[in-house]
Formats: sequence, structure tokens, C-alpha cells
Amino acid sequence: MRSEFRFPKATPVLMTLILLAILMAIDKARSIEFSGPYPSPQVGPLNQADFTLLPTLLILVVAAGIAALIGWAIVFALRRSGTHRLSEMSPSQQARPGKTL
Repeated sequence: MRSEFRFPKATPVLMTLILLAILMAIDKARSIEFSGPYPSPQVGPLNQADFTLLPTLLILVVAAGIAALIGWAIVFALRRSGTHRLSEMSPSQQARPGKTL
């Protein structure tokens, strides 16, 4: 199995920007929805929406960090993370066949 990335390294950044744009669109849609009375056929002046993007983003980042920490703890507990093999490694005693110093 190759250890290359399947996606470019800029993918998480672009996905985050898209998520922010979607959250802002939802926030604006809510402000338009609640700008006037419900049965009114005409749209009145738009109320300024509270900017809730940063607290929402902070909650998402913290939740993702907690999920990543839980996932890493499970992998580490199952001894699948690869860090356990570092203590067993002895590079000075093992030489690759065909390689000379």
C-alpha cells in the first residue's frame, strides 16, 4: 500500500472555505426569513443578522479535535498506530541487504 495522499494538500483548506460559505448563506437565509411577519406577501427591510460564524466555527473545530483525539486513542489502544514499533526498532543492528556503508 502506498502512503501517498489521494487528494491535494489544499483540499482541507478549500473544504473549510466552502463550509464557511454555506454557514454564512444559512445565516443570511435565516435573517431574511425572520425579517418580516409570516403572512406578509412583501419582504420588508432586512434585519441585521448577528454574526455567528466564528462561534460556530470554533465549536466545529473543537468537536473535530475531540473526535480526532478519540480516534487516535482507539488506534493507539489497539496498537495500530505504528508508534509501538519504534521502541522495537534497532537501525544500527539491522542492515539492508545489498546496501554497503
